[in-house]
Amino acid sequence: MMISDKQALRRYVKQIVRHAEVVETMLDFDVAHGEMGVEAMLGTCASLPRTPSELSSGRLTHTPLGEDAAAMFAALDALDLPVHDLSRAAQMQRLYTRDAYIREILDVMHARSVLVRTPLARAAETRFEDDRMHPLLAVDLDLFTPGRYGIAYHQAAQRIEEAAKLSGANHVLLERFDEQAVRYALLPVCEDASLTLHIRMETEPQIGHFAQMLDDAPGVRAIVSAPEAIECKLIDCAAQRERMLVRLSGWAHLDMAFARLGTRFVPYTANATLPEQMLGRWVIARERIWQALCSAYLPLARTGYDIDSEAIEQDVHALLCGNLEQANAGRLTPVA
Repeated sequence: MMISDKQALRRYVKQIVRHAEVVETMLDFDVAHGEMGVEAMLGTCASLPRTPSELSSGRLTHTPLGEDAAAMFAALDALDLPVHDLSRAAQMQRLYTRDAYIREILDVMHARSVLVRTPLARAAETRFEDDRMHPLLAVDLDLFTPGRYGIAYHQAAQRIEEAAKLSGANHVLLERFDEQAVRYALLPVCEDASLTLHIRMETEPQIGHFAQMLDDAPGVRAIVSAPEAIECKLIDCAAQRERMLVRLSGWAHLDMAFARLGTRFVPYTANATLPEQMLGRWVIARERIWQALCSAYLPLARTGYDIDSEAIEQDVHALLCGNLEQANAGRLTPVA
């Protein structure tokens, strides 16, 4: 179907983005034991004052402003839990088993897959009941503490590879940038073990140094991010490198990413500490994404070019799922 009308374009893009599957690249939550539910969500809203009477009555006496509050109520609404009665919502949520509740969140979110931050030390015990959840192996710089003979990068790389095999992880996250750790451990092990590297740069020089190192490691694919202040530099750098996939840190440069990268980037990550928070943030994010994508189409549509609905579906799939799946270097099989 060809779409030439501006309003029809908006309606179609909105519909596709709202219902498309998504890949979440960072859920920092203990899936097996972490607390969930209404009180846990309220605990994430630092700007939301609460009193015992409000919690017992299930009603707030003020307007709950702020991003975290919006995400909480968006999640409750998406799960068909009463946003006007938190006490009742909590009672309804407790009727679910733990696994069923997480499964419901992923279903409502249209989650294709979710990467769950998994510390290196817990790799052996990591198992998820829902096969849409996958470990994101988190490596801290403590792994590279100097010993009597300096830093044993080879041994550190071996520990990462072993942990990846034990957990079935296909993605590894370096939690703080260190050029030597990247050069002598992370890039080699990612290349040898077919792992996708997730990394965040904090300065412009780090972006340049990492880009050069990635160029010298042709078997590695990297998901990269940076603070908004230097994100433009990161986008420009990734525009010349197919194996470097930018994950935006906010909304400031979404239009620039469309202009420079097309749909070859990751527009959003919830960076959530609760599954419900992840759901709520994605509900809100979809609204920003479809509007930005529609704006990116408009200059082309104004020329008289008819945009194919199938092309829009392919673009949305690439943006929300496909780019990350292409960056995925192949899953390892967990050790029994």
